[in-house]
Amino acid sequence: MDKYNIFSEFEKIKKLREIEEEKKRTKKPLYWILKRMSIPKSSYYDWKKAGGRNESRAPETVWNKTPDPVEKEIVSIRGDAGLFNSERSPLGISSLILKKGFSVSPSGVKGILKRNGLSRVFKDKKKLFLIYPKAERFMDTVCIDDIGLTNRKPRELSVFNAIDEYSGESVSILFVPRRVNRWDAIELMEMIRKKNGRLPKKVRLDNAKAHLSRAFKAYCFLNGIEMQFIDPGTPQQNWPVESFNKVLKRDVLSTGHWGGWTDFRGKQKILEEYIEYYNTKKRMDSDPLKRTPREISSGITSKETQEMLKIRLIRKHRGQAAARKYILEKMHRSARFDSLISVPDLSEMCVT
Repeated sequence: MDKYNIFSEFEKIKKLREIEEEKKRTKKPLYWILKRMSIPKSSYYDWKKAGGRNESRAPETVWNKTPDPVEKEIVSIRGDAGLFNSERSPLGISSLILKKGFSVSPSGVKGILKRNGLSRVFKDKKKLFLIYPKAERFMDTVCIDDIGLTNRKPRELSVFNAIDEYSGESVSILFVPRRVNRWDAIELMEMIRKKNGRLPKKVRLDNAKAHLSRAFKAYCFLNGIEMQFIDPGTPQQNWPVESFNKVLKRDVLSTGHWGGWTDFRGKQKILEEYIEYYNTKKRMDSDPLKRTPREISSGITSKETQEMLKIRLIRKHRGQAAARKYILEKMHRSARFDSLISVPDLSEMCVT
């Protein structure tokens, strides 16, 4: 059949009668007669089985529709504050409904609660914690934390970081081919002293065993360093070093720059080279002027940053067209200067 045809009951009964008459008259096989009359074999047998009547294929009972009384009971159990929260969960409600003679799966209960806007009643609320005021000077507050790289025994690899809160500069980094201990914490502080000429006034750290050790507390007390412990389970309070850890994993630890996990030689050099790039080249998204950590800590902006700020000011006060014109003129001057340098016959006096 070229097109799909829909026949009424009268037409189906008539077609069945014609087929029987053709079989008696021509003595031909059934498939030959059906092909000649353009009727599919499956349709013929369906018509014959139903006697030519149109039968609906839709089931009489829709099993995935929860009865309204059961749905109301589920909603009332969810809103019953006298029950435990586990009893008001989808699994608990399914168990209670089963005791009353109805069978509704936990996923079905979840769908009913979602349809009635009750699926997020027991969503855990975020823990309230204090965000400390940001430091106002370089080396006022240094945040320290470690990244556990592997849990392979007997060796566990770690990277110990120290980040200045005011500028975001990495003031020290230490690769440790084991779990960080109290002596590693003291060594990290001595590295800060050697690199920056002094120790920080305050260190913010989590409640790890190395930080809570008597040796490290005594070291901080003797050097006049205030220890500021964050609340358990709230790494957001130590956000500068947590943010750096994320960037370090993305740029180094999860890439081919890091190398293999069995060769420990050169790991400290890789980390020191990266923090040199991080401090002097990577611009901070959180800084309104998009300066590098070293520029923030030293208060000295580079020529590139000054040029970027100049273009931003031109765009702000004179528009995008003026900023574009300034950039093109600068590129033209730079290209002209380079072309003069490349000519070997010119003397130094010609380049002015």
